Amino acid sequence: MSQFSFPLLSEREICHSLGELGMNVGPDHFSKPSYELVQPVYENLVSVLVGVSREELQQPVFAAIGNLEFPELHDESIPALAFITHLGKLLAASGIKDFSLRDLHKPDGQRLRRNLSAIINFAKFREEKLIAYAELQDHFQSLVMARDEAEGANADLHAALDELRRTAAHEQPDVERLTATAEAVYSENAALNRQQAALSSEVKALKQDANALTDEAAGLRLRLASARGEEELLRGQVVQSPQKAAAALEALAAALERERDAVSEAERRQRDTAARTDAVHRVEKEVSKALALMEGAELEIGRKKEVSREVKRLRAELAAGEHEAAQLSATLDLLKRQTAVVEERCAVRKEAAEGNIEEQLRDKEAYEAENAANAAKLAENEATIRTLRERLREVRQAHEAQRAQVLTQYAGLLEEVRTYHGELTSAMEGRGPGRREVTEHTALLIR
Repeated sequence: MSQFSFPLLSEREICHSLGELGMNVGPDHFSKPSYELVQPVYENLVSVLVGVSREELQQPVFAAIGNLEFPELHDESIPALAFITHLGKLLAASGIKDFSLRDLHKPDGQRLRRNLSAIINFAKFREEKLIAYAELQDHFQSLVMARDEAEGANADLHAALDELRRTAAHEQPDVERLTATAEAVYSENAALNRQQAALSSEVKALKQDANALTDEAAGLRLRLASARGEEELLRGQVVQSPQKAAAALEALAAALERERDAVSEAERRQRDTAARTDAVHRVEKEVSKALALMEGAELEIGRKKEVSREVKRLRAELAAGEHEAAQLSATLDLLKRQTAVVEERCAVRKEAAEGNIEEQLRDKEAYEAENAANAAKLAENEATIRTLRERLREVRQAHEAQRAQVLTQYAGLLEEVRTYHGELTSAMEGRGPGRREVTEHTALLIR
């Protein structure tokens, strides 16, 4: 037994629900329903719930009519087929899977009650979903605002990214120049560091030599002063021969000259050491300048890296903003479609609810007149169908007779072939006069 996902309403409940939609149907109509009753009811339900107006149902499909050989014969069948298609979809959505033309043209009271119960249950379910629709509308508005904000932020990020790209492109030559300068300074600094390391030990040794020479020169000066004092003292105390005095003086003069030469040599070595020390100081100043240039280059490189990181961050934010904007756009399109569908259905429902009883009666009279014409047309079509069926029966009888004749001929030919094969086999086995007769028989068959 079939189980449905909707309650089976009573006839009074069905009439009350249909009355809310502007359809005047009484409980007595379910005892002996007719096409004239159920067709307007189904048509109104299709107009209200499917969103297809009565005018659209009556409008022919011009694209389909253009492909027909005699389109004037289908002026009524195409709208009727469109109505039946929409009604079948409505009943299928309501849980009725076995709808047929009999439910429309020869309706049964129980099936009509079941079908209308399913459609009314579907309509009430739709009414309940209007609350969710209102919530979706609010959510839709918030999504629109969020999308607008995201689009504004996206535009700002695009502008900032473009500005950073222009700045990076403008500063690219400076960056390349600073990079080349930094590499050159790095190389020069490495060479100067090696030179400084080599000169540091030499400067230390020179300083030690200079200190030793200074001490030696001071000692020599003291010795020279002592020698001069001793010479004066000796001259005052001792009276020597002129020759010895001259020899002593010459010896002292030679010693003094040697001391002076030693002092001069020490002073020269001290000057050389001072000159080399000055050269080392100049090298140290050059190294300091190179280090300052390297620090400036490192600052520029750091700034470039910071700009690159900022560009990457903005690109990531831009990609995230574009992804969020795409999601919001997709959600917005979905909500727009849902809104359009619900608004259209609400408008159709409102239009159907605003109709008055007089209009419904006029529509009913028009439907009855149309149904009478359709009944006449149906009778004519049934007569045509009977004629076609009679013609089809005659064609089938002729076909069966022709088929029987062909089968008879086929059986005769099959028997002749079997006889021929038997004679051919006998002729091949006997190889006698019968072979010539078989050959002649074969020639006759070929002719």
